[in-house]
Amino acid sequence: MHPRRSPTLALALALVLPALAGCDFFKELQSEPGAEAGDTDTDTDTGDSDTGDEPCTNLDDYCADQDTLRTCDPESGALVTLDCASLCGASSQLNFSCIPAEDIHACWCVTPGQYKLKSCSELEQCVVACGDPGSDCSQNCFTDTTYQTVRLLGSLYHCADTSCDDICKEFPSDCGSCMQAALAGVWGDCGLERSVCDADQNDEPTWP
Repeated sequence: MHPRRSPTLALALALVLPALAGCDFFKELQSEPGAEAGDTDTDTDTGDSDTGDEPCTNLDDYCADQDTLRTCDPESGALVTLDCASLCGASSQLNFSCIPAEDIHACWCVTPGQYKLKSCSELEQCVVACGDPGSDCSQNCFTDTTYQTVRLLGSLYHCADTSCDDICKEFPSDCGSCMQAALAGVWGDCGLERSVCDADQNDEPTWP
């Protein structure tokens, strides 16, 4: 295993979620045989990699969109493109979103349920209250709602990451507060995602 922090990650949204313990719910480079060193310039089921004149660093990591992770392989010095949906799907899970971690980005894999007992905002509150994304508590939040709701909240998280990416790289100490503001819809361009999430309702408006 190369010396990246994953699989023990701590989210850059540390003020939004407490530090997380390493677990299978976060998928990134070293767990994928298609992204190992020596596979540069080769497409795989989960991604491909680019080799530039200069080796990449962790600062080059970013989420291109909700389902696409661009991450640096320190062994090859290549920037690798990974498909979060494929990574999560390999373990029969759903990609919640590509998200920022302490010094890299990663895919957050979850298992949604069949019934929408939680709306988007209720899911958000549940995940924050649980803290550790790898805990049964956190996973139960996702099983209490559907694929569509999981993806809806994931789009808000991705928007917050995009809005705060430069700040998190240049001013790490301000990253958490930026993420909080972006998730609240008062920073960046996440107002639409925030309002859509807030307007979402569970299948039983009187629940619980």
